[in-house]
Amino acid sequence: MRKINIANEKGRNAEIGFLPFTQTKSVSYVDQQNKTVENKKIIKATIESSYSHILKENGADPAKVADAIINHNPEIDLELVGKFIGKTSRVFIDSSANLVYSINKTEKVFNNKGELTAEREPRHLPANIISDIPIKWSGKLFKKEDVYNKFVFVRKYQLQHDSGLTFDFLFDMAKKLHDANSLMLMGSGNGTGPIVFQDGGKPFRAFLEGRVKDDQYLLILHISNLELKPLPKND
Repeated sequence: MRKINIANEKGRNAEIGFLPFTQTKSVSYVDQQNKTVENKKIIKATIESSYSHILKENGADPAKVADAIINHNPEIDLELVGKFIGKTSRVFIDSSANLVYSINKTEKVFNNKGELTAEREPRHLPANIISDIPIKWSGKLFKKEDVYNKFVFVRKYQLQHDSGLTFDFLFDMAKKLHDANSLMLMGSGNGTGPIVFQDGGKPFRAFLEGRVKDDQYLLILHISNLELKPLPKND
């Protein structure tokens, strides 16, 4: 189980285990023989059967492309299309569909209008979930009905105790959030900085939700990397 060093509103911290929070599916798909249906990846097309390749092979003349499709069917590779795909690896190609073995990655930054504002070398962010400085409460509470309409959550993690002490630690956090009916923004630094789960990973915002029922608790860490913005009003 992975660990996260987390602190409460009093600044007391502990290394807590966390797991992806998933719900068991109550619906499954079966075929006419009552066998479970499985998803499979298949080959849909090849580079040689793409329109851009066929266009290039026919002198960039759409009329010749139409004739080739009618008479020779170059858009379908009968030997490969429909075959199942097993384990695959990602490769990079250039504009001519040739394999590229050496690349320079760049990071593009866009503003809220979708305009490119900067292009730079990708930042390599170190993981900070288990560092000496814990992930802290920011003190900023967000009502549940507000936060779900403002942020897009990409994943969830459930915090779990491994002793009586960590149970009391987490139960107290869950009860405070449950009573407030709110989520707490958590992060690095003063509690508002990004959370990075692995070296070289993406920075995320984290919101902690707590639920309590009798002597049971549930603590969910909601992860977001996208904030919803209202559309500009037209004058």
